[in-house]
Amino acid sequence: MVAVAAAGLLALTACGSDDDSSSQGADGQKNSEGATGSGGASGEGEDAAAGDSLASLPPEEIADRAQHALQSATSVRMRTLGDPAVTGMGLDLHMDQEGSCAGSVTQGGAGTVELLVRADDEVWMKPDTQFWQSQLAVANPSVLNLLDGVYLYGHTSDPEMSQLAGVCSLAAMQEDMGSDDGSGAPDEVGPETEYNGVPVVTLSGPDDEGNPVTMLIATEGEPYPLLVRTTEGGTETEIELSQYNEPVEFQEPPADQILNVADFRTGNITA
Repeated sequence: MVAVAAAGLLALTACGSDDDSSSQGADGQKNSEGATGSGGASGEGEDAAAGDSLASLPPEEIADRAQHALQSATSVRMRTLGDPAVTGMGLDLHMDQEGSCAGSVTQGGAGTVELLVRADDEVWMKPDTQFWQSQLAVANPSVLNLLDGVYLYGHTSDPEMSQLAGVCSLAAMQEDMGSDDGSGAPDEVGPETEYNGVPVVTLSGPDDEGNPVTMLIATEGEPYPLLVRTTEGGTETEIELSQYNEPVEFQEPPADQILNVADFRTGNITA
């Protein structure tokens, strides 16, 4: 599901080059939550010297810079907007390059699961009732009652838990961005506007299947993508990106709310 959400994000950035000069901007990028994310070294002096604002550049150069900024981020929060019942999926994940992640994933008609991943090693997942039923084949009402509010716990050495951890891997997403197959390319720079109080420029173009993709990219500080809008089959999906370079924080669940995945598989479930 995350791959679907990220597809539009990759569509307009993967076409860029890997030229290191793509990185421009300064520290102090204000994210959509109103916090300030730390960035890399300031590039505003180079921009001023060249006399170029981000919005005045060709679309592929803007995409290059946005790609470089996102690939260099040590963490990011990715959140879909809208109703998962309409869009088919939803996610809210704060993830970092070290493999830590906190958030949730919702699939229309299949329920929601909260995810906690620590350093690409330990994994906790808390399904809601619908997820226990649809994805984990728990049908007995008394068992569902016992599992209410329970986290399944395991490690990424377990293939199934590893698959869950991979859902919110920033490193994997950043690696995918470096794979340019030449399909999909930005072809239009739209008007400058604001998103959550941050000045942005609009970049648009088709994805590799010809579906329209629009991206809002910060024009002050690092050129981070702040919103990606994709349309496929008549359904619009919006992905908001924020909290760049902020630590992924989560509280480990209490021991009495944790069930080892091995015990779950053997049916060793007790109150």
